Amino acid sequence: MPELPEVETIRRELEPLLKGRRIVSVNVLRPDIVGWPKPNAFKRLVAGLTIVELARRGKYLLLRLKPGLQNAECRTRNAEPKQNLLVIHLRLSGHLKVMDSRAPVQRFERIRFRLSGRRVLVFVEPRVLGRVYLVSEDRLPSVLKGLQEMGLEPIHRDFDAGYLKDKVGHRRSSIKGLLLDQSIAAGIGNIYSDEALFRSGIRPERTAHRLRRAEYPRLARALREVLRDGIRHMGTTMSDSRYQRPKGMPGGFQKHLMVFDREGEPCRVCSTVIKSCRIGNRTSRYCPKCQT
Repeated sequence: MPELPEVETIRRELEPLLKGRRIVSVNVLRPDIVGWPKPNAFKRLVAGLTIVELARRGKYLLLRLKPGLQNAECRTRNAEPKQNLLVIHLRLSGHLKVMDSRAPVQRFERIRFRLSGRRVLVFVEPRVLGRVYLVSEDRLPSVLKGLQEMGLEPIHRDFDAGYLKDKVGHRRSSIKGLLLDQSIAAGIGNIYSDEALFRSGIRPERTAHRLRRAEYPRLARALREVLRDGIRHMGTTMSDSRYQRPKGMPGGFQKHLMVFDREGEPCRVCSTVIKSCRIGNRTSRYCPKCQT
């Protein structure tokens, strides 16, 4: 699943292509890709709205929409147009493309937004796990409970050792499993949790309540730095190519991975063979010597 650096890269690359464009119409090829409201209502309500900003929260891409200047009702009432959010969750394999409006239907295309300026925004999702939602920014439906209850992102200024200890210091679960909890560390997934734990010298299976006081600032700093590095290198594209940037180009952080997807290979620091273990239903990688 694309994590924070991948979604942030997508946001940055899409914004100059989408900002200011009006959504003319929507073609839903798979109704179950629409998470809220019902597909027919979704198509009707989103048509005519203008994309004014692209934002991100954790792993969710957020398009802020407003009625265009041609909206007579808003002009008549002389009121600030109601702001809506088009929420896109890419899940495991979803990616977005901006193309010429004459482009043919893509393989695994699930939804197409026809935009002003003869452009289309296409959501391609082979596994049909991704979702799109049209919601009011100040009132999220229960289907977006994960977005409502999301914790701080590690790149947020208030995500520090104190915040992390308050969230996990009393927990008897593995620190790796807790880092994957979006109510604790928003935007973190399997790749960046493995890499942050390596940087902080902590084994993934250690229970959080046994972390030493000095390890909390190391872990908070490692989480922040690994996400920033991931953003700088435009995300991680593995061999299965699940993550693609909007123009189909790969990210570059895979060249800098220390443990993720490297089990059986020598550690880049100490040459010890990287090992793996199962935590929950996820594979975690670590160096037996650099991490304790």
